[in-house]
Amino acid sequence: MHRIVKSHLNDFKEQYSITGTEDRIFESFLNFSVFRKFCLNNIDPNVLRYDGEDPGIDGVMIFIGDEYVSSPEEVQEAFSGRKREMEVFVIFTQAKTSEKWDKSEITNFQSAILDFLSESSLYPHSEYMKNQKCIFEEVLKNVGKIKGGKPIADCYFSTTAPPATTKEILAARDAMRKSISDTGLFSNVDVILLNRDSLIPLWKSTSGGTETTLPILGSAAFIKAPNISEAYVITCRANDFINNVLKDETGKLRQSVFDQNVRDFLGSDAEINSEISSTLDDKSKQVRFGILNNGITLISPDIRMSGLELFIKDFQIVNGCQTSNVLFEHSHSIDDDTTLMLKVVETSDQNVVDDIVKSTNRQAKVNEDQFLSTINTTKKIEQYFNIRGKDADHRLYFERRTNQYASHENVKAVRLFDIRELARCFSSMFLDKPEIASRYPNKLTKDSVDIVFNPSYNEEVYYVSAFSLYRIKMLISNGRVEAKFGKLRWHIIMAIKYYLLGEQKIHLNSRKIEEQCAKIEKFISSNEEDVVSIISRLCSEIVEIDNINSDNLKSTTLVQNIKQNTLKFRKENPPPKNNSLGTINI
Repeated sequence: MHRIVKSHLNDFKEQYSITGTEDRIFESFLNFSVFRKFCLNNIDPNVLRYDGEDPGIDGVMIFIGDEYVSSPEEVQEAFSGRKREMEVFVIFTQAKTSEKWDKSEITNFQSAILDFLSESSLYPHSEYMKNQKCIFEEVLKNVGKIKGGKPIADCYFSTTAPPATTKEILAARDAMRKSISDTGLFSNVDVILLNRDSLIPLWKSTSGGTETTLPILGSAAFIKAPNISEAYVITCRANDFINNVLKDETGKLRQSVFDQNVRDFLGSDAEINSEISSTLDDKSKQVRFGILNNGITLISPDIRMSGLELFIKDFQIVNGCQTSNVLFEHSHSIDDDTTLMLKVVETSDQNVVDDIVKSTNRQAKVNEDQFLSTINTTKKIEQYFNIRGKDADHRLYFERRTNQYASHENVKAVRLFDIRELARCFSSMFLDKPEIASRYPNKLTKDSVDIVFNPSYNEEVYYVSAFSLYRIKMLISNGRVEAKFGKLRWHIIMAIKYYLLGEQKIHLNSRKIEEQCAKIEKFISSNEEDVVSIISRLCSEIVEIDNINSDNLKSTTLVQNIKQNTLKFRKENPPPKNNSLGTINI
């Protein structure tokens, strides 16, 4: 492995507490880097790699819009109730640590993908690959709801070699693209040969460091306002906005810059977008686009104006998602004299960001009640997390906004919880919904968001459930709990609650919940061998882990069995007294 790549790999290993051989860690490194290109959700990199028989593919990831789907049921959920067609990406990865290109390895990758795509695979498949195959088959059942009528395939083959230049390797790439295209399953196929020069920027982009320089035609500054460093109204060429702001380095749309919008792109057929399209299609109107359109609002913590250039970093488009997407779709037909108006605001104050998001989305025809209450509740949780970690060992970070801690080098990713991950922790431990957290996590921040983030709940329940998951992950990472229990982590934190509290009634908005949470924290924090041994034995005795697969992970029967087995284990092995527990030391 090239030394520079190895240095970044070590950073990744430390940030996410990844264990395993160098080859296996490199698989996680590649899969995570590619994952974050399509989706900014926090995810444990360990779940993106698999154990078992290797057919020649190191990872398969499927994204519907900007959502990662991890089960066939999530595919159904993503498509249900959608009036517009969704863009679907099917991602295949293969990671090689070698500093040389090998045609046979590319050919093997190609063969493995073709076998995966066939109706009856001949290659051996692990439980992970079987699940990904089921997800893909579910996608194909919904092609009528997919933009373009078919999904898009991106195949990433990575080495630590210099860029490929030999005809043999480039021909192997082209042959692979053609063979996968010939299956007729995809509207577009791309084969990306990642080398040490292109892999490192992909990894570095996972921290959210999106930055760009935009040529402008003119600007006017707003007067100074509290907690806003700078703000401008800007006119620019639409093409410059598309190429410098909307497109990433591969020419694809930067979905991540719309993360703080209440609603995503409504599709070209929506009335508002149809009107924008008709303006762009009419050359006599297109030249007046900057005057006819309401413009786009961007927020950024770092704006620098230099003459007729604007530098922006870690930016979000909080108003103008529809306009931006339609512009991107029409990029091939937009003239250089087509202009656009932007409102650009520099602020690092999250309250100001919230106010801007609320204000811009009040102008949209969406039901905001649930959205706004979630903002207020999660803001309180964020404030609680900021004061809750009484020492470095107990410090956790709640990332209420995407990439909120991107510039904080001292914040380890393993201690970082975004809204989706926190919802999974809380729902597993206190709502007895580990099967939802495991197999249908997107439900928790959509249909059930008002239940998960109820403003009456004591904030401590969110912290303790997150800290419990963090400790379980660390015990697995340190080899003190077997790695095979990682897939059951959501069920385990529920079991920890039942082991310590039995069947005590839990009222999430009561004073007693603080005492119950303190008992959980004291136990899970302990580094005493006796306590760690209890956790390890609990994991082994509540379930036959070798019988766990993707089907029973979503089963409520499994949840009930684990609960009953935990209560039985508790009766036979009473919890230690609080004053006998040691302290954390990892």
